[in-house]
Amino acid sequence: MNLIDAIYTRQSVDRADSISVESQAEFCKREVADANTKVYTDKGYSGKNIDRPAFQEMLADIECGKIRRVIVYRLDRISRSVLDFANIIEVFQRYNVDFVSTMEKFDTGTPIGKAMLMIVMIFAQLERETIQLRVLDAYHSRSKRGFYMGGKVPYGFRLTETVIDGIRTKMYEQIPEEAEIVRKIFSMYAEPQTSFGDIARYLGEQQVKKRDGGPFTRPRLRDLVVNPVYVRADYRIYEFFKSQGANIINTPEEFIGTNGAYLYSGEEANKRKTVSLQGHTLVLAPHEGIVNGGIWIKCRSKCLNNNRVAKPVKAKVTWLAGKIRCAQCGYALSAKTYHCKTKEDNRYFLCAHKYDTGVCHFGSLNADFLEETVFKELCKKLTKFQTLSKQRQENFDLHTINLKSRIEKIEQEISSLLDKVAQANESVMEYINSRVAALDAEKKKLNAEVVHLSKTGGESLEKISGYLDYWALLTISDKITVVDSLIENIYASQEEIKIKWKI
Repeated sequence: MNLIDAIYTRQSVDRADSISVESQAEFCKREVADANTKVYTDKGYSGKNIDRPAFQEMLADIECGKIRRVIVYRLDRISRSVLDFANIIEVFQRYNVDFVSTMEKFDTGTPIGKAMLMIVMIFAQLERETIQLRVLDAYHSRSKRGFYMGGKVPYGFRLTETVIDGIRTKMYEQIPEEAEIVRKIFSMYAEPQTSFGDIARYLGEQQVKKRDGGPFTRPRLRDLVVNPVYVRADYRIYEFFKSQGANIINTPEEFIGTNGAYLYSGEEANKRKTVSLQGHTLVLAPHEGIVNGGIWIKCRSKCLNNNRVAKPVKAKVTWLAGKIRCAQCGYALSAKTYHCKTKEDNRYFLCAHKYDTGVCHFGSLNADFLEETVFKELCKKLTKFQTLSKQRQENFDLHTINLKSRIEKIEQEISSLLDKVAQANESVMEYINSRVAALDAEKKKLNAEVVHLSKTGGESLEKISGYLDYWALLTISDKITVVDSLIENIYASQEEIKIKWKI
């Protein structure tokens, strides 16, 4: 097949000072040694992009191997964008097509033309990288202000229009029936012995499906539970993410127990968001969350550091499952039952880390002795609590009164300052603005603390204390629930037993 020379002409507007497509073609034909040419003409099309019919036809012929050279009157006939021009040149190079511009004496078939082409490509790469940085900067800026940044809408929400800082965007809005399912998932997983498998089976039995009609799987449930879009972020959430090494954009007083949150991957983070929060970025979102901070933290903590805690399997041997750890290496202890024909079965705690790696030197610990010791400590702790509970409640009430009193004084001072605005000069006005801003920030922080106290101050352990009176009648599952509400962890060895309490 004989290859042709393609002459491309373009004219966006037919004006007296612009060269016609016919004149462009005449100039280009002077560069052609023979008559085997084809003219591709786009009249009335701008050079801002390559979405032009004749130009696309020429590209299709190039891909079919029909063209050996493309000739234009000037470089800007191809494109006015350096980036588009570089991309087109890459297509020409891929199909061994030379490029000639008659006015600039640009010919990629010559050494000088190739050198000029390299310069164009360098500037095009610079433009690409500059555009990428601008897009990235804009993304970070908008994400830190709580804008919706696209992506799949989480289960339990739909999109609705909103305005942030005068800019139209979107936000999540709860779907009541799906939000109820989300609450059920969180409440189930917050139970110490409930696994994602248990929840998946329950949802299957209730015929609850995902939006695509498929069943909820363990990985899907895990992604849902660790996503902070569902939390009603209060001060506990701020403290939790801070302690986990996350970067928090909003100030503590903005965490008032209403808004959900977005979690973005951080550049310095070396692990996925579902595994670690270190280095990732938390931003309050404009939508209202679904579950409270306490239950969200409980579920999220259950997912973190799984290599150092007991797996969420059904405990059948001991009610200390998931709480007991090796005092030497920190890994979970497993309860094993040894069956005997001549006497009662024996239960022992063993360190799984020792048998997996051989590093730990933990031996074995009698499970009956350990359970008895922990139960005695539970009784002592709750007896002490019952003695102090009245005083503790009185302290909470007094502290709440003091906070509300301070808030009232702040409001009075702000009102007094604002009354002076009309008579204030520039320096006084500057002081008033700074003082009002400081008082307002203090007020928000105090209000957040009042909300927190109202949720935690009145909680009583009287009901839990009552369970100890008929401990022997409780199931292992019920015992685990009681222990989980009181104990963070138990570190045990043959020498000592240390209990880390939640109360």
